[in-house]
Amino acid sequence: MIPIKVDKDEIRQGIELGMYTKEYKHVNPYPDPQDPDDASVNEHTIYVYIDENYNVTGVKSFYGESPSLDDLEASQEGGEVRVPIVVKEVPAMAVQLGMLSQEEFKVLKICDGMNTVEQVAEIAQKPMDEIESMMENLREKGLVKVIKRT
Repeated sequence: MIPIKVDKDEIRQGIELGMYTKEYKHVNPYPDPQDPDDASVNEHTIYVYIDENYNVTGVKSFYGESPSLDDLEASQEGGEVRVPIVVKEVPAMAVQLGMLSQEEFKVLKICDGMNTVEQVAEIAQKPMDEIESMMENLREKGLVKVIKRT
């Protein structure tokens, strides 16, 4: 268990439009001296995703700055991994101006390069076909690019 300090106002502001994401970097101050394979002394990154109902809908933990392909987990053996990334930042006001739906903005916040398309659906708690459609709309708007890896 890792204690992560988060300001309540920070969470409130983050979930106003559907999703709060917290990045936390951590090094284990008490590694296991008996375990030669204990890598917890190396810095690792934790991402926590909290929805508008204050439910934790996703947690990722990996060593380094970004997850490896193994961390991203291909949906099938030998399959390809599709990682959506935001290519153009969008202010929250875009929702108020009707340029994006609240759900599209929420999904954009999850497209941080740390999740596959399948993981975005899981964290957003949406069916895959809905996420696929949303990804296509966001791609057409020039906001998201889906990188394919094998």
